[in-house]
Amino acid sequence: MGDIIIEETNHRAFAMTMANLFMLIASAAVCIYGFMKDKKLLVIMGLMSAIVFLIGFIMAIAAALKEKVLLTISVDGINDCSSAGAGFGFISYKEIKDFEIIRHHKTETIGIILNNRKEFISKLATPKWRLAKRNLYFKQPAIQIHTELAKDMDTEDILTLLQKRLRDYKRLYE
Repeated sequence: MGDIIIEETNHRAFAMTMANLFMLIASAAVCIYGFMKDKKLLVIMGLMSAIVFLIGFIMAIAAALKEKVLLTISVDGINDCSSAGAGFGFISYKEIKDFEIIRHHKTETIGIILNNRKEFISKLATPKWRLAKRNLYFKQPAIQIHTELAKDMDTEDILTLLQKRLRDYKRLYE
């Protein structure tokens, strides 16, 4: 059994690519208009902005093509690398009791029910500690995995994979 890597969709990089493309087209139009009306200021402004937006467009394409890991499900635990939910990092199956789906308004997240949540939360860094405490204040599991940005997978599919790996771990090591 190898690691299962779930990738994150990068909508923001795609939006930046499209914005830079439209601005590149607009700056080229300003440059062409400056040539047609024989206005050197418009030509210079159009060329300079076209160069800037061309560089931005190339960088945005590079960012859009880069694959981002949302979640890695291994034999020993979960590595949460999500950018949306602060990413709690590696969580061992020793510390996990169960998983559940939590529904917020229109999104679904996977809540991790911990064996000893006070001990686990005490080991977290301050921002993640505050987030876990806030989740507990709202009567939700302390650790949540945000799966709304998962590429080609639903929350239920990810939950099924997590539960299967947790059962396998418990069967082998407990």
